Amino acid sequence: MTTKVKVTLSLREDLVRRTKSRLALEGRSLSDLVEELLATYDTLEFLDRLCESLNLKKRFCTGPEVKADRPLGVKAEDVVRELRDERAKRVSGY
Repeated sequence: MTTKVKVTLSLREDLVRRTKSRLALEGRSLSDLVEELLATYDTLEFLDRLCESLNLKKRFCTGPEVKADRPLGVKAEDVVRELRDERAKRVSGY
């Protein structure tokens, strides 16, 4: 079993309250969320170093970054359908 360490954080009260409420609905704790975010951060650092060693573009996006870059009002299934139809046209020679 991994040893846990206590950490003191200074966070906005309103943000913590809303986050804890949402996590309670999911059956998770704030500690679970912070640990998950730290593990993701650690993994992203590893992936960046790996890409650098392989001479690949290093840019892994987090969930909020992906959502921020998405066009508003576009449904994913519509985009996928359009891309699939365009590819089918190219492959069939039309």
